Amino acid sequence: MEPIAIRPARWEDAEALEALWWHLLEEQAALDPTFAPAEDARRRWRNDFMLWVRDRMYRLLVADRSGELVGFISAHQWSPPPIYRQELEVYIDELYVLPDYRRQGIGAQLVSAVRVWAQEVGAVRLRLGVLAANREGLAFWERQQARPFSLTLIIPLTEFQKPDSET
Repeated sequence: MEPIAIRPARWEDAEALEALWWHLLEEQAALDPTFAPAEDARRRWRNDFMLWVRDRMYRLLVADRSGELVGFISAHQWSPPPIYRQELEVYIDELYVLPDYRRQGIGAQLVSAVRVWAQEVGAVRLRLGVLAANREGLAFWERQQARPFSLTLIIPLTEFQKPDSET
């Protein structure tokens, strides 16, 4: 198998990277329909791609196998609201590796590259989110030494039901 190069995304990667990103959205929507892509998602991605490639606050890295993109990671620098102690963090927005290339260390290489960047900019930690239904994703992040920091819960309002304590 050809070696994988982790490198910054380039303008000419736009079409292939958009296809990878769309696969990510489809997989997320299959896990939780809440994450079904908006009608204008592709247009918005194309617009944002130009920003991500040139803005130094963002990192968009790809896993390149002899010219074929097989994965990517996107991240940005983030600080908490000013009511909290200011500590720079890097937020990992998205990580995706094509199914045929998973469990080969590519995701870990992408995360490692973001860790290096985070240390270079003086970040104190990485932050990320993962769908609760994404068991493989949760296991991957545990292997990366990720640990729970906060929980985001939802209460669907499509059918109003009284809490159990009120029935």
